[in-house]
Amino acid sequence: MSEDGNRLKELLDGKLSAQEIADDPVLASLAERIYGADFLDNVGISRGETKRALVEQFSEIEGEDLLIVDMPDGGLPLPMPEDMPPNPSYDLDDEHHVGRTIRQKSRIIFGTVGIVAVLVNLFYGFGNFITGCDAVIHSTCTSSMKLNWIDFFRMDEHIAWSPTGEIGIPDVLLLVLCLANIIFGLRAKN
Repeated sequence: MSEDGNRLKELLDGKLSAQEIADDPVLASLAERIYGADFLDNVGISRGETKRALVEQFSEIEGEDLLIVDMPDGGLPLPMPEDMPPNPSYDLDDEHHVGRTIRQKSRIIFGTVGIVAVLVNLFYGFGNFITGCDAVIHSTCTSSMKLNWIDFFRMDEHIAWSPTGEIGIPDVLLLVLCLANIIFGLRAKN
């Protein structure tokens, strides 16, 4: 370890006296930065003296400016476009699959199937597909083929069936719910 390294270690360990710190402007400046200005005031070192000594020490070094390196006459060459790396691609097709998620697809499918089911039941009637209506139950079984959504679990009773073409509140609510699923499935962000 060099002499400066040993002095710095001694400063950090607290083994240097105030006079030794005051005699070395670099150590005094480091002590001020490490321990704060109050430290210098407490040990009796004037900050003005250390700054003047530091300036004097660096002014003794030859050269106009120590931080500037001589530049070539033409300056630094600018890179040409062909030397530049390629721009990053913002196409996400390679890395990420751009498309709908399974949840979005299922919402669209559920909404579409629901709308078809409501419309078929409304205008044709599920009674043509389901054999739950019998003339023994009620006399309007042949004309009441639309299944009432609110009473679907009572298909063996006359209350579950109504004439086709009659729209009810449950039909409208199911249509709105299915349309909302389609819209949210289409509009959802990936």
